[in-house]
Amino acid sequence: MKNLRVGVVGCGGRGRGHMRLLHSFADTDLVAVCDPFEESSKKAGEQFSVAARYETVEEMLDSEELDAVVIATPAHLNAQAALPGLERSIDTLMEKPPGMHPDETRALKAAAQKSGARCMVGWNRRFDPYVRRAQSEIKARGSIYQLVGEFHKSLSGFVASGRFPVEVLDNFLLETPIHSIDLVRHLAGAPVAEVHSFVRRVSAYKDVYAALVVFENECVAQISANYTTDARLERYEIHGRDISAYLEGISGGEIVCDGERRPIEVAGPDSTAAQNRYFFDCIKEGRPIGAPAADLDEAIATMELAAAILAGLRKP
Repeated sequence: MKNLRVGVVGCGGRGRGHMRLLHSFADTDLVAVCDPFEESSKKAGEQFSVAARYETVEEMLDSEELDAVVIATPAHLNAQAALPGLERSIDTLMEKPPGMHPDETRALKAAAQKSGARCMVGWNRRFDPYVRRAQSEIKARGSIYQLVGEFHKSLSGFVASGRFPVEVLDNFLLETPIHSIDLVRHLAGAPVAEVHSFVRRVSAYKDVYAALVVFENECVAQISANYTTDARLERYEIHGRDISAYLEGISGGEIVCDGERRPIEVAGPDSTAAQNRYFFDCIKEGRPIGAPAADLDEAIATMELAAAILAGLRKP
Protein backbone atom coordinates (compact mmCIF):
# COMPACT_ATOMS: atom_id res chain seq x y z
CA MET A 1 0.00 0.00 0.00
CA LYS A 2 1.27 3.47 -0.86
CA ASN A 3 2.27 5.85 1.87
CA LEU A 4 -0.40 8.19 3.23
CA ARG A 5 -0.05 11.75 1.98
CA VAL A 6 -0.51 14.12 4.93
CA GLY A 7 -0.71 17.89 5.32
CA VAL A 8 -0.24 19.73 8.61
CA VAL A 9 -2.09 22.95 9.41
CA GLY A 10 -0.30 25.04 12.02
CA CYS A 11 3.49 25.25 12.10
CA GLY A 12 4.01 26.18 15.74
CA GLY A 13 5.41 23.88 18.40
CA ARG A 14 2.51 21.44 18.37
CA GLY A 15 2.45 21.30 14.60
CA ARG A 16 6.18 20.60 14.40
CA GLY A 17 5.74 17.86 17.00
CA HIS A 18 3.27 16.15 14.68
CA MET A 19 5.65 16.69 11.77
CA ARG A 20 8.41 14.88 13.63
CA LEU A 21 6.12 11.92 14.21
CA LEU A 22 5.10 11.85 10.55
CA HIS A 23 8.77 11.62 9.65
CA SER A 24 9.23 8.75 12.12
CA PHE A 25 6.45 6.63 10.59
CA ALA A 26 7.49 4.53 7.61
CA ASP A 27 4.06 4.72 5.97
CA THR A 28 3.32 8.47 6.07
CA ASP A 29 4.67 11.27 3.89
CA LEU A 30 4.47 14.89 5.03
CA VAL A 31 3.76 16.60 1.71
CA ALA A 32 2.37 20.03 2.68
CA VAL A 33 2.39 22.53 5.54
CA CYS A 34 0.05 25.45 6.12
CA ASP A 35 0.30 28.53 8.31
CA PRO A 36 -0.89 32.13 7.79
CA PHE A 37 2.55 33.34 8.87
CA GLU A 38 4.99 32.81 6.01
CA GLU A 39 8.00 32.71 8.32
CA SER A 40 6.46 29.85 10.31
CA SER A 41 5.64 27.72 7.27
CA LYS A 42 9.07 28.47 5.78
CA LYS A 43 10.83 27.37 8.96
CA ALA A 44 8.81 24.16 9.20
CA GLY A 45 9.17 23.46 5.49
CA GLU A 46 12.93 23.82 5.66
CA GLN A 47 13.20 21.74 8.82
CA PHE A 48 11.19 18.84 7.38
CA SER A 49 12.08 19.24 3.67
CA VAL A 50 8.56 20.16 2.56
CA ALA A 51 8.41 22.36 -0.52
CA ALA A 52 4.60 22.79 -0.59
CA ARG A 53 3.76 25.63 1.79
CA TYR A 54 0.42 27.42 2.01
CA GLU A 55 -1.19 30.33 3.84
CA THR A 56 -4.76 28.99 3.97
CA VAL A 57 -6.33 25.59 4.48
CA GLU A 58 -8.46 26.01 1.38
CA GLU A 59 -5.43 26.77 -0.77
CA MET A 60 -3.68 23.64 0.48
CA LEU A 61 -6.73 21.43 -0.10
CA ASP A 62 -7.26 22.86 -3.61
CA SER A 63 -3.64 22.18 -4.56
CA GLU A 64 -2.82 18.83 -2.93
CA GLU A 65 -4.21 15.30 -3.03
CA LEU A 66 -4.19 14.41 0.65
CA ASP A 67 -5.20 11.28 2.52
CA ALA A 68 -5.25 13.07 5.87
CA VAL A 69 -4.68 16.40 7.56
CA VAL A 70 -3.42 17.19 11.03
CA ILE A 71 -4.80 20.37 12.63
CA ALA A 72 -2.46 22.03 15.14
CA THR A 73 -3.66 25.62 15.19
CA PRO A 74 -4.26 27.83 18.27
CA ALA A 75 -7.21 26.68 20.38
CA HIS A 76 -9.76 29.17 19.07
CA LEU A 77 -8.95 28.30 15.42
CA ASN A 78 -9.05 24.49 15.59
CA ALA A 79 -12.68 24.05 14.57
CA GLN A 80 -12.61 26.47 11.61
CA ALA A 81 -9.31 24.97 10.40
CA ALA A 82 -10.68 21.41 10.55
CA LEU A 83 -14.04 22.09 8.88
CA PRO A 84 -12.90 22.50 5.22
CA GLY A 85 -11.09 19.16 5.20
CA LEU A 86 -14.02 17.33 6.76
CA GLU A 87 -16.35 18.88 4.19
CA ARG A 88 -14.07 17.42 1.47
CA SER A 89 -14.05 13.90 2.96
CA ILE A 90 -10.45 14.17 4.23
CA ASP A 91 -9.70 12.22 7.40
CA THR A 92 -8.64 14.61 10.13
CA LEU A 93 -6.64 14.43 13.33
CA MET A 94 -7.17 17.67 15.23
CA GLU A 95 -5.65 19.12 18.35
CA LYS A 96 -7.92 19.93 21.27
CA PRO A 97 -10.22 21.67 21.84
CA PRO A 98 -12.53 20.86 18.92
CA GLY A 99 -14.03 24.34 19.15
CA MET A 100 -14.63 26.88 21.88
CA HIS A 101 -18.25 25.78 22.30
CA PRO A 102 -20.07 22.45 21.85
CA ASP A 103 -21.94 23.88 18.83
CA GLU A 104 -18.65 24.16 16.92
CA THR A 105 -17.96 20.48 17.62
CA ARG A 106 -21.48 19.55 16.55
CA ALA A 107 -20.88 21.39 13.26
CA LEU A 108 -17.74 19.31 12.70
CA LYS A 109 -19.71 16.12 13.32
CA ALA A 110 -22.42 17.19 10.86
CA ALA A 111 -19.80 17.86 8.18
CA ALA A 112 -18.05 14.54 8.82
CA GLN A 113 -21.31 12.61 8.74
CA LYS A 114 -22.24 14.17 5.42
CA SER A 115 -18.87 13.54 3.77
CA GLY A 116 -17.93 10.26 5.44
CA ALA A 117 -14.64 11.64 6.78
CA ARG A 118 -13.14 10.29 9.98
CA CYS A 119 -12.18 12.78 12.67
CA MET A 120 -10.20 12.16 15.83
CA VAL A 121 -9.51 14.71 18.58
CA GLY A 122 -6.02 14.62 20.10
CA TRP A 123 -6.83 13.99 23.74
CA ASN A 124 -3.68 11.94 24.07
CA ARG A 125 -4.03 11.10 27.79
CA ARG A 126 -6.38 8.35 26.64
CA PHE A 127 -3.31 6.70 25.11
CA ASP A 128 -0.93 7.39 27.99
CA PRO A 129 0.74 4.09 28.96
CA TYR A 130 0.53 4.83 32.70
CA VAL A 131 -3.16 5.64 32.47
CA ARG A 132 -3.93 2.57 30.40
CA ARG A 133 -2.02 0.24 32.73
CA ALA A 134 -3.74 1.68 35.79
CA GLN A 135 -7.14 1.47 34.11
CA SER A 136 -6.53 -2.15 33.13
CA GLU A 137 -5.43 -3.27 36.61
CA ILE A 138 -8.33 -1.56 38.36
CA LYS A 139 -11.00 -2.77 35.95
CA ALA A 140 -9.64 -6.32 36.26
CA ARG A 141 -11.00 -6.20 39.84
CA GLY A 142 -14.29 -4.50 39.01
CA SER A 143 -15.62 -1.04 38.36
CA ILE A 144 -14.01 2.37 38.74
CA TYR A 145 -15.88 4.11 41.56
CA GLN A 146 -14.18 7.45 42.00
CA LEU A 147 -11.83 9.73 40.07
CA VAL A 148 -9.81 12.86 40.67
CA GLY A 149 -8.41 15.00 37.88
CA GLU A 150 -6.30 18.11 38.43
CA PHE A 151 -4.53 20.41 35.98
CA HIS A 152 -2.97 23.63 37.29
CA LYS A 153 -0.84 26.22 35.49
CA SER A 154 0.02 29.90 35.70
CA LEU A 155 -2.05 32.24 33.54
CA SER A 156 0.29 35.19 34.06
CA GLY A 157 2.81 34.06 31.46
CA PHE A 158 0.13 33.47 28.85
CA VAL A 159 -1.32 36.95 29.44
CA ALA A 160 2.13 38.56 29.23
CA SER A 161 2.99 36.73 25.99
CA GLY A 162 0.20 38.47 24.08
CA ARG A 163 -0.29 35.28 22.05
CA PHE A 164 -3.86 34.56 23.08
CA PRO A 165 -7.07 36.50 22.45
CA VAL A 166 -9.44 37.30 25.31
CA GLU A 167 -11.75 34.49 24.16
CA VAL A 168 -9.05 31.95 25.03
CA LEU A 169 -7.64 33.70 28.12
CA ASP A 170 -11.10 33.80 29.70
CA ASN A 171 -11.75 30.13 28.86
CA PHE A 172 -8.37 28.52 29.45
CA LEU A 173 -10.21 25.53 30.87
CA LEU A 174 -10.65 24.53 27.22
CA GLU A 175 -6.97 24.97 26.31
CA THR A 176 -5.21 22.66 28.79
CA PRO A 177 -7.42 21.35 31.66
CA ILE A 178 -9.76 20.00 28.97
CA HIS A 179 -7.30 17.07 28.96
CA SER A 180 -8.32 16.23 32.52
CA ILE A 181 -12.02 16.72 31.81
CA ASP A 182 -11.86 14.35 28.86
CA LEU A 183 -9.76 11.72 30.62
CA VAL A 184 -12.00 11.65 33.70
CA ARG A 185 -15.09 11.32 31.52
CA HIS A 186 -13.42 8.57 29.46
CA LEU A 187 -12.38 6.60 32.55
CA ALA A 188 -15.82 6.93 34.18
CA GLY A 189 -17.28 5.03 31.25
CA ALA A 190 -20.81 6.41 31.43
CA PRO A 191 -22.77 9.54 30.48
CA VAL A 192 -22.79 12.51 32.84
CA ALA A 193 -25.76 12.63 35.22
CA GLU A 194 -24.98 15.67 37.43
CA VAL A 195 -22.50 18.55 37.44
CA HIS A 196 -21.96 20.78 40.47
CA SER A 197 -19.48 23.46 39.55
CA PHE A 198 -17.81 26.53 41.00
CA VAL A 199 -15.88 28.94 38.75
CA ARG A 200 -14.55 32.36 39.68
CA ARG A 201 -12.27 35.11 38.45
CA VAL A 202 -9.39 35.97 40.75
CA SER A 203 -7.80 38.02 37.95
CA ALA A 204 -9.60 39.54 34.99
CA TYR A 205 -10.13 36.02 33.64
CA LYS A 206 -11.78 32.80 34.85
CA ASP A 207 -8.92 31.13 36.68
CA VAL A 208 -10.32 28.98 39.51
CA TYR A 209 -12.40 25.91 38.66
CA ALA A 210 -13.80 23.11 40.82
CA ALA A 211 -16.46 20.58 39.88
CA LEU A 212 -18.11 17.51 41.31
CA VAL A 213 -19.37 15.28 38.49
CA VAL A 214 -21.66 12.28 38.95
CA PHE A 215 -22.02 9.79 36.11
CA GLU A 216 -25.00 7.57 35.32
CA ASN A 217 -23.17 4.52 36.68
CA GLU A 218 -22.69 6.46 39.97
CA CYS A 219 -18.98 6.87 39.48
CA VAL A 220 -18.12 10.25 40.99
CA ALA A 221 -15.30 12.59 39.98
CA GLN A 222 -13.67 15.71 41.32
CA ILE A 223 -12.17 17.97 38.66
CA SER A 224 -10.13 21.02 39.56
CA ALA A 225 -8.07 23.53 37.61
CA ASN A 226 -6.28 26.59 38.88
CA TYR A 227 -4.55 29.29 36.85
CA THR A 228 -3.43 31.37 39.82
CA THR A 229 -0.58 28.99 40.64
CA ASP A 230 3.07 29.51 39.69
CA ALA A 231 3.76 25.98 38.45
CA ARG A 232 2.27 23.28 36.27
CA LEU A 233 0.78 20.30 38.09
CA GLU A 234 -1.20 17.48 36.53
CA ARG A 235 -2.35 14.51 38.57
CA TYR A 236 -5.04 11.82 38.66
CA GLU A 237 -6.52 9.35 41.13
CA ILE A 238 -8.42 6.27 40.00
CA HIS A 239 -10.19 4.24 42.70
CA GLY A 240 -11.74 0.78 42.44
CA ARG A 241 -12.51 -2.06 44.84
CA ASP A 242 -9.49 -2.43 47.16
CA ILE A 243 -7.20 -0.87 44.56
CA SER A 244 -6.20 2.68 43.66
CA ALA A 245 -3.85 4.34 41.20
CA TYR A 246 -2.11 7.67 41.80
CA LEU A 247 -0.66 9.27 38.69
CA GLU A 248 1.66 12.26 38.90
CA GLY A 249 1.53 14.04 35.59
CA ILE A 250 1.70 11.62 32.73
CA SER A 251 5.20 10.46 33.52
CA GLY A 252 4.76 8.02 36.40
CA GLY A 253 2.56 6.74 39.17
CA GLU A 254 1.87 3.96 41.61
CA ILE A 255 -0.69 1.27 42.32
CA VAL A 256 -1.89 0.72 45.88
CA CYS A 257 -3.45 -2.67 46.56
CA ASP A 258 -3.02 -5.86 48.60
CA GLY A 259 -1.38 -3.89 51.40
CA GLU A 260 1.47 -2.50 49.34
CA ARG A 261 2.50 0.28 46.99
CA ARG A 262 4.32 -0.40 43.75
CA PRO A 263 5.34 1.78 40.82
CA ILE A 264 3.45 1.46 37.57
CA GLU A 265 5.84 -0.04 35.05
CA VAL A 266 5.15 0.52 31.36
CA ALA A 267 6.79 0.13 27.99
CA GLY A 268 5.95 1.40 24.55
CA PRO A 269 5.55 4.73 22.75
CA ASP A 270 4.56 7.97 24.41
CA SER A 271 0.93 9.02 24.32
CA THR A 272 1.10 11.33 21.29
CA ALA A 273 3.02 8.79 19.22
CA ALA A 274 0.55 6.06 20.18
CA GLN A 275 -2.39 8.35 19.41
CA ASN A 276 -1.10 9.34 15.98
CA ARG A 277 -0.16 5.76 15.13
CA TYR A 278 -3.70 4.68 15.98
CA PHE A 279 -5.20 7.37 13.73
CA PHE A 280 -3.14 6.47 10.69
CA ASP A 281 -3.75 2.74 11.24
CA CYS A 282 -7.49 3.44 11.16
CA ILE A 283 -7.08 5.14 7.79
CA LYS A 284 -4.92 2.36 6.34
CA GLU A 285 -7.22 -0.39 7.59
CA GLY A 286 -10.44 1.41 6.69
CA ARG A 287 -11.92 1.22 10.17
CA PRO A 288 -13.76 3.84 12.21
CA ILE A 289 -12.27 5.79 15.10
CA GLY A 290 -13.06 3.86 18.28
CA ALA A 291 -11.95 3.41 21.89
CA PRO A 292 -9.67 4.51 23.39
CA ALA A 293 -9.62 7.39 20.90
CA ALA A 294 -12.02 10.33 20.92
CA ASP A 295 -14.22 10.53 17.83
CA LEU A 296 -16.59 13.46 17.37
CA ASP A 297 -19.35 11.87 19.47
CA GLU A 298 -16.88 11.58 22.33
CA ALA A 299 -15.69 15.11 21.62
CA ILE A 300 -19.20 16.52 21.87
CA ALA A 301 -19.73 14.77 25.22
CA THR A 302 -16.48 16.20 26.61
CA MET A 303 -17.25 19.68 25.33
CA GLU A 304 -20.73 19.51 26.89
CA LEU A 305 -19.18 18.60 30.24
CA ALA A 306 -16.71 21.49 29.92
CA ALA A 307 -19.58 23.85 29.12
CA ALA A 308 -21.48 22.61 32.18
CA ILE A 309 -18.44 23.32 34.36
CA LEU A 310 -18.03 26.80 32.86
CA ALA A 311 -21.70 27.48 33.58
CA GLY A 312 -20.81 27.48 37.29
CA LEU A 313 -19.26 30.96 37.03
CA ARG A 314 -19.96 33.04 40.15
CA LYS A 315 -20.60 36.73 39.71
CA PRO A 316 -18.12 39.00 41.52
